[in-house]
Amino acid sequence: MAPWMKALLIASLCLGPVLGFLAGRATQTPASTDLEPILRELAAQRALLVSLHAPPAHAPAGSNIDPAWLRAEMAEAVRAAFEKRPPPPVEAPPPETSAQALAALQEGHKVIDNAIASRRWTDEDASALRRTLNRMTTSQQDEVVRRLVTTLNTNTLELRTHGAPF
Repeated sequence: MAPWMKALLIASLCLGPVLGFLAGRATQTPASTDLEPILRELAAQRALLVSLHAPPAHAPAGSNIDPAWLRAEMAEAVRAAFEKRPPPPVEAPPPETSAQALAALQEGHKVIDNAIASRRWTDEDASALRRTLNRMTTSQQDEVVRRLVTTLNTNTLELRTHGAPF
């Protein structure tokens, strides 16, 4: 290696840290007199945080909220909400089942029983069940249809209809 290259390498190795140190000193933090506005702003922020974490003025004294007081406040809020709410409507009792609906229910069960005896559900059975369903109450219709669907799902009946089974 040439002697002038060695001198340049040694100079750069020595001058690099010195120049870095001087550059760092030039960009150091501001003097302590410039920190006063920053410290005042930090103090104001701390006071704001402390005021946000303080218990409400109507809360009991102390750093923690009293659980009994909190329960009482919640109970009062719930009580006030219930007082503003109108009473629930009174449901009318279900209407009496007519003799016609009871006869239709028995006939619907009879149609299903006859189909179970023959082990098949045909179009005639479906139309007979449709005629009886029209004369039943909603709860009776649900009962008969539930029985038919359960019977069909357990493969007790062979489905031989051209369309809906009921």
